[in-house]
Amino acid sequence: MSGQPVASFLAESWAAYRGASQWSDVPPLEPSLRLVAESMMDQTFGVVVSLVTGVPAPEQVRRAQQDVRSMHEFLDAHGWLQSPLGYHRRPSTPDSWELRDATSWLGNGIRWLRYRHLELDSGYAPHHDEPGRDEWLAKSHNHRLHAWVLEHPGPPRPWLVCVHGFGMGTPLVNFRGFDVGRLHTELGLNLIMPCLPLHGARSATRMSGGELLQPDYLAVIHLFAQSIWDIRRTIAWVRNRGAPKMGLYGISLGGYNVAIASALEPDLDCVVAGIPAVDFPSLARDNEPWVFRRYSNEFEVDWDTVRSISHVVSPLAFTPAVPVERRFIYAGTADRVVRPVHARALWRHWDRPKIHWFSGGHVLGVMNTGARDFVAEALRESGMTSAS
Repeated sequence: MSGQPVASFLAESWAAYRGASQWSDVPPLEPSLRLVAESMMDQTFGVVVSLVTGVPAPEQVRRAQQDVRSMHEFLDAHGWLQSPLGYHRRPSTPDSWELRDATSWLGNGIRWLRYRHLELDSGYAPHHDEPGRDEWLAKSHNHRLHAWVLEHPGPPRPWLVCVHGFGMGTPLVNFRGFDVGRLHTELGLNLIMPCLPLHGARSATRMSGGELLQPDYLAVIHLFAQSIWDIRRTIAWVRNRGAPKMGLYGISLGGYNVAIASALEPDLDCVVAGIPAVDFPSLARDNEPWVFRRYSNEFEVDWDTVRSISHVVSPLAFTPAVPVERRFIYAGTADRVVRPVHARALWRHWDRPKIHWFSGGHVLGVMNTGARDFVAEALRESGMTSAS
């Protein structure tokens, strides 16, 4: 690391220790050495992402900018920049799939966990003549939808669709992140965890989601569009099994996607957005490699146009169909990956529903005891818990 990122690293850690907060309506931090450690872990995550990303050639960035302008013209011609709802199409209910038994090492009191691996065709394709369509469809490893299923035997029970964050997408990581011991065993819920595009079994890189780390903004738009499509296709599969109730729970990147899906799907019983990202351009700028900022002339990005095209896949462009009393958010006041301003913006957009702020960071946010208790209580309040 050069002096610039090192200085930023130390400044962020010191801010965590002092309990400083940059936002007036976000609770102050609770200073502790653990908080410093979580802040440093978040920043280490950012460094690792930068190392994996590498430094793209300036011509690659310029080509990406040309693609952004083409996408802007395409969306504007269809009126979707003003009315983004029209950009999203409803997927059909799957008529064929594979469902096979599997086991995963879990530890933490549940050493081996039996589940089922669902696999079916995603069926998603960008719009005809949409910029980047051919490149996206060339990712043949991404055409199949994979999901991990935990279903109780016996009478139908409520289902919770759990949508993971960036870098997740494998059974072990998802099961630990979503606290299946409580959600499935204690609360009696059926769980289904769709694997997001370009993650887990759908990834072509060693790092789950690693293909997203290049300056390809059209791929990001298509990722969000297909993620929402796949979540809705998963919901259709579950409804076809006679689910009496249905909820959405997403963390980080998953929180981004469930916030949009909850506006497009009727008759949901709750939506929980955990440590959610809601503003892709801001997220990208906060986590872009430091060399982008140091040599801005070589890597100049027209962020205004990127923001404009990302409006069609922005959680802040859609209002959930779920009543406000069944919308829930939790976030970390020391989050250095997805800054607290994201959760605050969603909270305001969602008409100030229940929100839980915990004094912690992003990487370990899903393991926070207070956050997990908040999720359990949110599910109880929404009538999602089984009476088993």
